[in-house]
Amino acid sequence: MGATLAATPYRRPELFDGLNTLDLIELCGSMAAAAGPLNLSQPTVSRRYQKISRDFGLNKASRRFLENLHYGETTCIRLLRRAFQSHRLDSSVLRIGSDPLRQGLMDGVRNVLPVPAQFRHARFLHRLVESSILDGALLSSLEIDGLLPGRPQGPDPLGLGEPASGSVAAPPVATPQVDESIVYRKAAKEWHGCLLVPLGCWQLGLVAAPDVDELPPRWSEVLVPPLAWAPGLASAVRQQQWMVRQAPQAFYGSRSQQGLASQQLPCIATASWFAALSCPPRGLRWLELPTPIREQIWLLVNPSTWEQYPTLAELAETIKASIASFMRKTHTGIPKKGGQLVC
Repeated sequence: MGATLAATPYRRPELFDGLNTLDLIELCGSMAAAAGPLNLSQPTVSRRYQKISRDFGLNKASRRFLENLHYGETTCIRLLRRAFQSHRLDSSVLRIGSDPLRQGLMDGVRNVLPVPAQFRHARFLHRLVESSILDGALLSSLEIDGLLPGRPQGPDPLGLGEPASGSVAAPPVATPQVDESIVYRKAAKEWHGCLLVPLGCWQLGLVAAPDVDELPPRWSEVLVPPLAWAPGLASAVRQQQWMVRQAPQAFYGSRSQQGLASQQLPCIATASWFAALSCPPRGLRWLELPTPIREQIWLLVNPSTWEQYPTLAELAETIKASIASFMRKTHTGIPKKGGQLVC
């Protein structure tokens, strides 16, 4: 499941059709998966990939290394991707990667092109941003903190709440008018040539079937996203003294309610994902955790595109407001039944 993003009037030049096909194959993970978003048959997608791979000498790479693009890249393709990215950004249109748990933060944003919401390892998301396939990506501190070099903590100039481990933040400069990109840059940190921009903190909870009345006891099983792509979230669940049950990638899609009912297991989730399930179906419950699992949401961007295109800073402001809104709804705005939040 992913959020439904508002339509955008962006028209892609025919020159980039083949490159767009290659990008969607990379983002979806396979030619068969890319057929739906491209509105093409799988054989057509395969033929297009074969043509562009012949024309540019592309070779598929091993999936053992997270930093590899799976369907190949050359210097020429990289230059073409930068040109395609410049055309998007000049049109104030963004291609932002996310996963099902955080995709709802971009609901209704008109300048964001639809990208399949999938769980991807943070290192691979970094590669997608670095290669200009994505203009940005939403990352959780649960997944990113262990990959970053340790840094001293600092104050929180943007009012984002308690900073994530290792975050660096400089005091705000009191000026009548502040360039948002500069303010964010002071609170951001670098990661292998890319920039991590802080957007806000929130708490995760459990989503349970209607007949689940209370939090599971210690050492009970809790559904989590695929471990290969969300190891930090699984570790946080274990710290709650629960056992993790790996859910398939598709579980956090359109059939989540049926999956919860059939397995009778709660799943770890975000408020935005829970809200997307609210109607229909009804009856699912949001259970607050006794020991909160907090995550900082980061926007991973290329520093040069961040500084050149204000659309990215505008998106950051929108997502920051979405996080604050979901935090308010989680604690005060969702009706309660028996002490638990329900939808």
